[in-house]
Order: sequence, then structure tokens, then C-alpha cells
Amino acid sequence: MDSKVVRVVFTALLLDILAFTVILPLLPRLLQFYRLQEAGDESTILGRLLAVVNQYKHLISSTRATNDVLTDKWDLVLLGGFVGSLFSFLQFLVSPYIGKISDSIGRRKTLLLTMIGNLISTVLWVFASSFDAFLWARIVGGLSEGNVQLSIAIISDVTDDQNRSKGLALVGIAFAIAFTIGPALGAYFASYDLTRISPALVEYGVYPFSSPALVALVLLSVEVLYIMAYLPETFNSRQKKETTDEKKVQQEAETPGQISKRLANLRILNAIHAFHLFIFSGMEFTLVFLTFDIFDYTNMQQGRLLGFIGIMSSLIQGGYVRRKAHAVGEKNIILQGVVACTLGLLMFTILALSRDSMALLYAGAFFFAVTSGTVVSCLTSLASMQCIDSDPRLAKGQALGVFRSRGQLGRAFGPLVACGVYWAYGPVVCYGLGSICMLIVTATVVAFIPQPQKVKKQD
Repeated sequence: MDSKVVRVVFTALLLDILAFTVILPLLPRLLQFYRLQEAGDESTILGRLLAVVNQYKHLISSTRATNDVLTDKWDLVLLGGFVGSLFSFLQFLVSPYIGKISDSIGRRKTLLLTMIGNLISTVLWVFASSFDAFLWARIVGGLSEGNVQLSIAIISDVTDDQNRSKGLALVGIAFAIAFTIGPALGAYFASYDLTRISPALVEYGVYPFSSPALVALVLLSVEVLYIMAYLPETFNSRQKKETTDEKKVQQEAETPGQISKRLANLRILNAIHAFHLFIFSGMEFTLVFLTFDIFDYTNMQQGRLLGFIGIMSSLIQGGYVRRKAHAVGEKNIILQGVVACTLGLLMFTILALSRDSMALLYAGAFFFAVTSGTVVSCLTSLASMQCIDSDPRLAKGQALGVFRSRGQLGRAFGPLVACGVYWAYGPVVCYGLGSICMLIVTATVVAFIPQPQKVKKQD
């Protein structure tokens, strides 16, 4: 394992996800800001969306949980689901192409190209005083974000099967640390309203949430400079190290039947990845809306909750998954994660019934942290073990790009469906159904997930 390259990838990914997570605790109040500005104005996208929502309310009002929950807060849940799903759906569309391009021109060049789009997206967010502008920022960001999948491909380039889970656990650790610090950064800088400090800035498109957007822009700019200075090209260097004889040995070691088995394993892992993230991401996305609904959480309180999840997830990734994944078995750790998610959703269901228990909230958040720290990391490790360079269908960039794409498909529809159920029937039904669905995911993992199939080593 090339530890120097892995450290560089980890640092760059941490900066990227920090920038991504800055917005998370702000979403409920950010959308509330746009609604107050544009509700009733059907010349805007948001105005038209809210008009459709209001019409739909009357059609399904008899199905809603109670007559007094036709509230603006629940409308924000539905709107938030739309915004979250749009970003992930665009990732679903573009991820296979990003992976394929990285197999062609190299990981480093592809990563820098995607960073251009990330910078443009964040600049648009800085000046997104209207919902239309904010939506464009999310669209550009969704089409550009390739850091996670390219980081996975780079780590897979420089690690063997024995160290793959250990290396990929750093991706999860980067997520966990970023989810600890990023939301807190966003919440903190959201308190600095530049339009109050200098009202003249309003004329240039600056608005109350420009400060956290500027923080994200600085983080991404530092990331670009860091990648340019320290990240080598791993795809080409890996190819140079392989002699012609070694390639022939690898090709001969894999029969058509073994290739077919690897492709079948990848299809199973892709499906489980999509199924799991459809449920988990939907339930996870509604969490900040649940706390906004029940406890009227501020930006800072949302940041503290997400920070708690991030700290716990980081400890689990670094102290358990990174050290024990290969010994315990990736499949067993995945199973532990989906069971933990089921328990967490049960906690949130009880919380939605009682509407007054901080202990239940943080108990459920802890179980979510266990899931966040285990499942996707080990699924990715198993998927990477199916990849071999001798078959273009199993080349790491393309195969892992498709793997991520399927996960993003789950992320695309998960928030939309979960927020729709929350909006129509309330949090009790939403999280109750979520726990039942996660039990189905657990059974699917037990029945269908393959054990690692590793490339044979030659003497």
C-alpha cells in the first residue's frame, strides 16, 4: 500500500466533504428563507413548486395524519427532499462517465476537471439570493462531484486485497470527520449575515447565507491547490509497473466463468448498495427536518447533532472497521451496520410518537453513526475486490463508477420518497416504514451478498 498517496487522497477528500457538509444544517432555514421571499410568485421555480404543493394538499388532505399538521414546516420537508434528490440523481447520471474518463486520461486529470465544476457551483451558491440561482448551483455541483468515486479508485489502485478495506475505511473516516466539523462550520458562519454588516452587498447578489458558501469556496480552492501540488497520477503509474508477462498471467488466471462470476457479484453489490442507500439516505435526510419539526432546532443545534453522528462514525471507522474489517469479514460488518440502522429507525419512530425525548434522538443518532461508519465502506471494498485490469468491464474506474452511480440512484429517490411520506403521513409512519424496509435490507444482505473473491497471487 502506498501510504503517501493514501494520505494525500484522504486530506483532499476531507477538504471536499467539509465543503459539501457546510450546507447540511442550514437546509431547513435556507429553504424557509427562499419560501418567505418567493411564495406566491409563480414566475419563480419555487413559487410554481409551492403552488403545486398547495393544490396537492387538498387532494390528499384526508390521508394526512391529523388536521393540524398542514404546516409550513412539513412543506419544507417535501421541498428539501426534492433538492436532495436532484443532486443525487445527477450524480447517478454522471458517475459512470467520470469513472470511464479516469480510466482513459487518468485519475488526477479527471479529478481536477471535476473540481472546476465544484468551484463554479460554489460561486453560484455565494450569490444565490434566489431559489432559481440556488437550484442552478446544485445542478452544476451534482454534475461535477467526482471526488469520492475517484478517491476510491485511487486507493484501489495503490492497495492490494489485504489492505483494501483498511485503505477505503479512510474514505469513511473523512466523511465522519467532515460531518463532525462541516455542519458546525456552516452553522457558525451562518450567524455572520454579510447583508447586515454591509447592506450595499445586496445589490451584488449577496444574501444572509453567503458567508457559509464563502467558507465552502475557500475549502475547495485549497483542495485544488493541494491536489495540484501533491497528488501523483496513480492509474498510469500502476500500468507502467505491470510487465507484459504479469498481464498475461492475470488474464490466464481468470477463466470466462470466473469473469462472469465477478460481473454477477458486482451486479448483486450494486443492487444492495442502491437498496440500502434508498432507505438510509432518505431517513438520514429527514433527520434535520424532524428536529426542526419537533424541537425547532436552530442551525447550531442541527450542527451539534450532525457533529455527534460524525464523531461516533469516525471512531467506529478508525477504531473498528479500519483495524478489523478483513479479520471480522466485510459481510459481517455490513450486517452489523444494517441491523444498527433498523434499531435507529425504531428509536426515531418512538421519538415521533412521544415528541419529547432527547435521549431517544441521540440513541437513534448513535445507531445511524454505526451504519454510516460500516455499510458503504465495506460494500465498496467488496466491489473493488471484484475488479481486475485485464477485463475492460471490470476496470476499476468504470466498475466503481457504476457502483457509485447505483448508490446515487438510491440517494436520489430515497430523500424524495421519505420526505413525501413524512409530508403526507407524518414522521411516525415515515420512520416505522423505514425500519420495516431496513429489515428487508438485512435479509437481502444475509441471503445474497457475496464473500470476497480476490485476484489470485502468483508465486
